[in-house]
Amino acid sequence: ADRELVLEAVRQNFEALAHAADLLKADSLLSPDAVAVNPFAVQGSQSLVCTVLELSAVEGRFRFRVALGLGGKELEGDLPHSTTLGDLGRHIRASALDQERCFYLVLPGSETPVSALDVEQPL
Repeated sequence: ADRELVLEAVRQNFEALAHAADLLKADSLLSPDAVAVNPFAVQGSQSLVCTVLELSAVEGRFRFRVALGLGGKELEGDLPHSTTLGDLGRHIRASALDQERCFYLVLPGSETPVSALDVEQPL
């Protein structure tokens, strides 16, 4: 929870990292550059929920279909097999959302969103 709190603080003001514990200052996911490209919302924020409806590996690539909120809009596409959760999130944000907007991503079979700290996890 401390990491997510610092992530959100840095998202609001890059200088906030200077006030974090030394261990958190050294966390690469909390650097201003990493925070700037992290598409995922932290727990408790008011953000759009994007739900991955389909995800499959096809010929060395991941095919996906994502529901964007509750309005019925969807996004389909494919990404390289080496894709991370962050790559998928950044693709969704670049293709269908405001570039500054963070969102929750819910994977198939899960009821809880991906943590903003899981951006480097393989898809």
